[in-house]
Amino acid sequence: MTKKNKIVFITTALTFLSSLFLNNLYASDFLVDTAKNMIDTTGVQLSEMYQNGQLGALANILPFQDQYMIWDTTTVHPYHFDAAKMADTVTLFLADHGDCAFMAPVAGYVTSNFGPRTRTRYHYGIDLKLDVGDTVVSAFDGIVRIAQWSSSYGNVVVVRHYNGLETVYGHLSKLEVTPGDVVRAGQLVALGGNTGHSTGPHLHFEVRYMGQPINPNDVIAFNDSLGHDLKSDVLEVSSSTFSYISKFKAEGGYRKPANVKYYTIRNGDTLSHIAVKNNTTINRLCQLNSVSRNSKLRPGQKLKVK
Repeated sequence: MTKKNKIVFITTALTFLSSLFLNNLYASDFLVDTAKNMIDTTGVQLSEMYQNGQLGALANILPFQDQYMIWDTTTVHPYHFDAAKMADTVTLFLADHGDCAFMAPVAGYVTSNFGPRTRTRYHYGIDLKLDVGDTVVSAFDGIVRIAQWSSSYGNVVVVRHYNGLETVYGHLSKLEVTPGDVVRAGQLVALGGNTGHSTGPHLHFEVRYMGQPINPNDVIAFNDSLGHDLKSDVLEVSSSTFSYISKFKAEGGYRKPANVKYYTIRNGDTLSHIAVKNNTTINRLCQLNSVSRNSKLRPGQKLKVK
């Protein structure tokens, strides 16, 4: 069978299947799986078919494709969406109306939070501790859009999810998926590493909507002792979700407050001890550092105390 005939066969089969199943979510998942199996067995790339306008019915089933309008398997951030111009609030059902559809990408603790890094540089994700070779899994069900090398992220995977979000996994040592792979929450996508612009092994994890970064702490409750879990099954996204971007730009970048103060954790330290020593409260420490009272303290970790 020639490559042209293979594509004709796949698109014909997809058109038939979609006419039967397009209005059913689970059947749509089945259609994507079926398409991927067809593509795997015939040697035709899903991304190639999409970019050539030959994907037919499957184009309507790619996650949130009616809003994204782009399926780019070579550019990590291909979108030109102006979040400041969002007129309405978009409600995203993250966990499929209560079904188990979330898994923390790794179990490691937070080593660097979302927010400004320097006067001109913003950290658009959250860093989670891991060792080189640790498993990294998909946070939600979806389809892999990117699995490649990036000069900044190192080895990176991007997954477009059925809930409307995209998640980014950076500094990986080994990629375990390819673009077009259908993945489930908790499914292996890569092994952790220290590639790209990285100063030590960790997972750089981002949550994005239409290419715009969302603070992962707004989506996931990161808790070292109890495990990381969704804050809510529902996420409402509006222009205010991204107000930090315009504020950062308007201020000409981040300027460190003159009275900011950090404390380096030592063996035996507790939040109570640190709070008393720095004339503050446990609640204030939790607020400043996006941690909970049950978060495990690590020697050498820096806490903002003022």
